[in-house]
Amino acid sequence: MADQRGARLFADINSCFRRDPLIDEYDFLPVTEPKHNKSPLVVVEHKLGLEAWCVKILFRYCYDRLLDWRSKEGQAKFAHPQEVSGLSRAVLLIQPDCYTVWNIRKDLVECGDVTISDDLKLGSLILSKHPKSAETFIHRRWLLLKLLNQCLASSNDSNASNNSCQQDGCINMDAIGVDFLPHMDAHAPNNHMLQMAIHRDVQGQMQEELNVCRRAADRYPCNYHAWSHRIWTLQHCYNCSTRVLLAELHATQSWVSKHISDHSGFHYRQFILTQLLQQADILRDKFCTNAHNLLERELEMILDLINSYPGHEALWYHRKFVFHSLHDSLSKTAKTSSQHPLSRDKNGGTCSTDDHGTNDQHQGQKKFKSENSDQQGLVLRELDSVSHKTEPDSHTRHLATRYKEWIQQCFSH
Repeated sequence: MADQRGARLFADINSCFRRDPLIDEYDFLPVTEPKHNKSPLVVVEHKLGLEAWCVKILFRYCYDRLLDWRSKEGQAKFAHPQEVSGLSRAVLLIQPDCYTVWNIRKDLVECGDVTISDDLKLGSLILSKHPKSAETFIHRRWLLLKLLNQCLASSNDSNASNNSCQQDGCINMDAIGVDFLPHMDAHAPNNHMLQMAIHRDVQGQMQEELNVCRRAADRYPCNYHAWSHRIWTLQHCYNCSTRVLLAELHATQSWVSKHISDHSGFHYRQFILTQLLQQADILRDKFCTNAHNLLERELEMILDLINSYPGHEALWYHRKFVFHSLHDSLSKTAKTSSQHPLSRDKNGGTCSTDDHGTNDQHQGQKKFKSENSDQQGLVLRELDSVSHKTEPDSHTRHLATRYKEWIQQCFSH
């Protein structure tokens, strides 16, 4: 009897996806027992609902049949690949962290019975109900790498593309445009080869991947799985492109301003800022800005948020990171300036320190003192901002006191 009901439910859910291939969300309806002689599955405006009483029956039928099929060898396998795909989909919609079933999906993709785009679409659907599913994100990473490798291999000159586009296991996706930033210069190195290798659907999928992460983060607070996947996407699909990093810094500002207690979003911005600090030369030469200015703007943003929402610890922890990065940036600049630069003659050549050593040393020491003074000014400014302000409640006063003590312990000399 249970098998008969399971088979009918399996047929019903397959019918739902055939009638509406654009289903983008699903949930379990709080109906604990069947009340009418009709299907417990309903689709309205691309949203799928399953009555709660049928979920366990559907899962048990599909899971048992799937594992029974998997245990068979060769000609003994009794299910068509399309049926296996449907069975695995039904199981994962109910229990997405079943890695055995995800491995079955991998086999289907490898054999060409399921397309990469369809499997990515299934993952997006699962994340609408289970936004913190680690196995779903892991499977997406496998799919994305396979998609990128297929795209590069299908280019007219795949060997040259692989040599120029892959670095340390990452694929350089610098040519991918971002909606609110202009495209790269057409004459940039390797850009023409990337344009040959990367198809439009891949460009769209990479941008969609960032949207998938954002939607998952919206659905579940402190969703480190989603933000870690977004970091992975920047690293392995965009190769931490400076342009994309700047775009992401801009795109996530509004999100963290609306989720002030979610430290995972601020951690993502810390990753972006750290990467941009490492690309200071590119920022200066190609984008006419510098990492120090980005940190200053980040500090202004976090101070505005603290003034509006003073009692949230995530804001104060992010403030620590930004302040430490600012101080470290000035420290590195000061160390560089302390070295004696070579002066230049009228023709642009370098002069020996025997001719101008005293003058160069004086200028270097003067600049070093100026940079050191900037560090001290930054510390005094932060101490002043938390010393002369009356906080509205005891918790906020405690956070401000801890922040002040941290500065005094680490940076006051």
